[in-house]
Amino acid sequence: MGQSPRDTLARMLLMRRFEEMVITLARAHKLGRQHLAIGNEATGAAALMQLAPGDLIYTTHRNHGHMIARGVDPGKALAEILGRAGGLCGGKGGTWHMTDPSLGFQSTSAMVGGSIGLSVGGGFALKHKKTGNVAVALFGDGALDEGIAYEALNIASLYALPVLFLCENNSKEGEAQTSRLATKELVAVPKALKIPCTRVDGGDPEAVALAVETALAHVRLGAGPYFLEAQLVRWPGSHQIVHEFTTGVTDVAAAWDDAKASNEHAAWHRTDPILRTARTLIARGILTRDDVTALDNEAAVIIAKARAFAEASPYPKPEAALTGAFVPA
Repeated sequence: MGQSPRDTLARMLLMRRFEEMVITLARAHKLGRQHLAIGNEATGAAALMQLAPGDLIYTTHRNHGHMIARGVDPGKALAEILGRAGGLCGGKGGTWHMTDPSLGFQSTSAMVGGSIGLSVGGGFALKHKKTGNVAVALFGDGALDEGIAYEALNIASLYALPVLFLCENNSKEGEAQTSRLATKELVAVPKALKIPCTRVDGGDPEAVALAVETALAHVRLGAGPYFLEAQLVRWPGSHQIVHEFTTGVTDVAAAWDDAKASNEHAAWHRTDPILRTARTLIARGILTRDDVTALDNEAAVIIAKARAFAEASPYPKPEAALTGAFVPA
């Protein structure tokens, strides 16, 4: 594995503080609905930090965490969410469609299942280019009841395409989110198409990193696609229609100080991947409490600077609406 436990936790903390800043800015600027990745940090960081230059990433409406996990500039990402000219897409993509091709993000699709189909197209291109790179599809469990999911998985298997299908399953007890899927075992679908599958605890970055390392080795060797199901606990505020800190602003001290944990959200504090990872690393003697606090403070400074950049960035000029169009007006 390329990243250290310290680096992984640092990236997870950056992801968390970014999403909490999105809540703050959404309130201050009266933004619309946000799909946050709070609770998904262990999977995003452990997986995307392993990718190589030239790998392609296709993600969903819940894209913020993936982008920060990969190393996207948080200031430009916040500016994009605010619709500012300094954003990743000049303010045109917004929260659901921001991309950064320089780091492999080809598309952010708010269409359920869209990332799965797009990743197969990317996989075709990579196989013909023979670069050894992979395409990664990130999606939720609800995407598997879409027709494009079955078709894309079938094509990827049939042509042995270099695609890692990474499903972030945040439904109860790992079952399918929707009753429209006949099987309640998500991996039954790719298994039927002869795609190797693994289930992993999505709240454990070490377990995710090992599973992704195995999957990427399989795909890079030209052995075809791989399906990884990360089983997650759904954060109570994962669908932000009313922007609020549902479980409170994260206090990393809650990892070792029970008095810092909320009784109302005690169950969440036990499963929160940030607190869980911090507890594990402290117990193993890899990090101290002061180390964890320092990493969190570093993340907070980075995100504060990102906010300042985003809010200082101007709105796009009207004529910018014509740039990037396929056919000039």
